[in-house]
Amino acid sequence: MLFLSGVFLAFFLAFLLITKRNKSAADLLLSAWLLAIGLNLAGHYMLLTNQYTLYPSFVFFGFSLPLVYGPFLYLYIKRQTSPKPFSWKYLLHFVPLIVCNLLFLSFYMAPFAERVEIFKHHGREFETEMFLKLYSIYLSGIVYVVLSFSALYRFRRNMVQQFSNTEKINFNWLLYLIIWIAVIWGLVLFTEQVNVIYGAVTIFILWLGYFGIKQVQVFNQSASVLVGSPVNSDLIFENNNEEEAIVLAEKKYQKSSLTEENIDDIHIRLMNLLNREKPFINPNLTLNELAAMLNAHPNYLSQVINSKEGKNFYELINEKRIEEFLNRISQPESRQYTLLSIAFECGFNSKTSFNRNFKKYTGVTPSEYQKTP
Repeated sequence: MLFLSGVFLAFFLAFLLITKRNKSAADLLLSAWLLAIGLNLAGHYMLLTNQYTLYPSFVFFGFSLPLVYGPFLYLYIKRQTSPKPFSWKYLLHFVPLIVCNLLFLSFYMAPFAERVEIFKHHGREFETEMFLKLYSIYLSGIVYVVLSFSALYRFRRNMVQQFSNTEKINFNWLLYLIIWIAVIWGLVLFTEQVNVIYGAVTIFILWLGYFGIKQVQVFNQSASVLVGSPVNSDLIFENNNEEEAIVLAEKKYQKSSLTEENIDDIHIRLMNLLNREKPFINPNLTLNELAAMLNAHPNYLSQVINSKEGKNFYELINEKRIEEFLNRISQPESRQYTLLSIAFECGFNSKTSFNRNFKKYTGVTPSEYQKTP
């Protein structure tokens, strides 16, 4: 019953994603992944209940579907952390599944009774093909878990160059997905108990349904850069000081085609824009949006901020927000408002972010500043 419940839940969650409003490419990838898991679990359930004698080809195909667990995980991570549009080259990640099933083409073409007999004798006459399929699954799991960790790490490392607010960006959802698949592949590699492996897959589906619906609402909210609840990002930024930003900028942009004249021009236009139009009061301002306002490439704008200001995008925008906040609270008409409400008007989207950035740029907390004569 555990496996059967996993099958129904996987199909149900896939249905929720497919029927979701404003679904993204990431939603479609996750729904396809859930369908693959559901079919894989269904094949195992049919094997346990001897229903493979009725549907041998379906069950056999289901046992090749672990080859797509890794690709779906990796592509889902990529779509959630990258603004790049879907590319058809992503389909190349599923070539191993096609090749694997082509190895068993003679099985699929065999008469029904012969296919059942092959099942009863645990793949007799297909020992080499079974060996290749098994080790392809092993390799796929290892490679794609590493690739997924790497993609998430790169996004986390570069996030301060792209976003002006990070409190709504949560790594937990994607990180837990990777850890779950890593655990499942650990079981695949180190245990021969198939029921234990599929039991872990079923629990993964139950967790995904609970965590997705109850906590991060993956199945009924419109897509964002990273879905999730607020995360404490203090550790993300505590080492991004100005000196480090300058060093990283020099290394990163050594081969840039921007001339000093270009850099000065973009920098002047940037500062004029920030001072006149104050785009930073938009709490969701991103590097790409600011670059579009300046008619500049985002990479060039990032280079200009790093080299001319000695800061990353996150630091510059939040410094401007603090300056705007200090300017507003100096006005007599602001006394009727709370500090936090003024901070929100200046572009901050959480008390934590405001307090942290305020102390970073002034050396005191907002309450301490307020008490200063």
